[in-house]
Amino acid sequence: MRKLPTRENYEGFLEEFTRRLSVNHLDSCFFLYGSITDGNCDYGRSDVDGCIILDSGVVTPKDKILSIAEILAEALKKNRVKTQLNLTDRQTNKDGRFFSYTTDYTDWFKDCVDILWGPNYISEMKGLDFKSGCLSSAAFNLRKARRSVLKYLDNLTTNPEEFRKSVIDSLELLAKFPKKLIWLQEPKVIASRYKAKKRLSEMLGTDLDLSILDEVNTLLGRPRELYKQVEDGDKALDLLVKSLEGLELMVQAYLKQFPEPSERELKF
Repeated sequence: MRKLPTRENYEGFLEEFTRRLSVNHLDSCFFLYGSITDGNCDYGRSDVDGCIILDSGVVTPKDKILSIAEILAEALKKNRVKTQLNLTDRQTNKDGRFFSYTTDYTDWFKDCVDILWGPNYISEMKGLDFKSGCLSSAAFNLRKARRSVLKYLDNLTTNPEEFRKSVIDSLELLAKFPKKLIWLQEPKVIASRYKAKKRLSEMLGTDLDLSILDEVNTLLGRPRELYKQVEDGDKALDLLVKSLEGLELMVQAYLKQFPEPSERELKF
């Protein structure tokens, strides 16, 4: 039976992760929230809840995320604790619509959280209250895809099956994402993912590069080839990173085309 991690393991993990983040990523903000900051942490069972804010637009630098993923995996190798670390960017935070933390969370963050490293980007957060279930779902899909890349190396080395599942999940999130964005502007349901891709291109403009979406849709239609690639660690990582890039490109184009929130998206 595996021994539960101790308070020293939690503190060791945070010290190692924060130290290496501060050396290699000077412009990133890392903060904690939840039980580990409010005195209610059940060491051995509680998660380390936190968030890393990148100094970037919606389309994040993937080399930076992969570097942070390596730091995270190394810190967890030395001190195995449960984590729920999210990753976001300043543009998404400022706009708020694809930011998965709502108003009550961001108000609390600004008053109560502990910044362990980096500039205070928390003050820029714009929490919003979703009216649309599709917008809430889209925000959490983006959050999940980013977390999958952040955790990729730790999952690959400690739980390969979980890593492969995260790759397939991210590909499916990308394939379904156009339907969510279309619904935010038009009261219609498009069943075909190919028709949804065509309509999204019309809605957001031909400058939007949907080649990643085309590649993923083709691969999802070929299960044997999909599972063959997912079994190959390097190819699987490439797919995981591409799926995140595809999501971010769509969100970036959507925010450019619709810079102001609509009544269909939010509670006013």
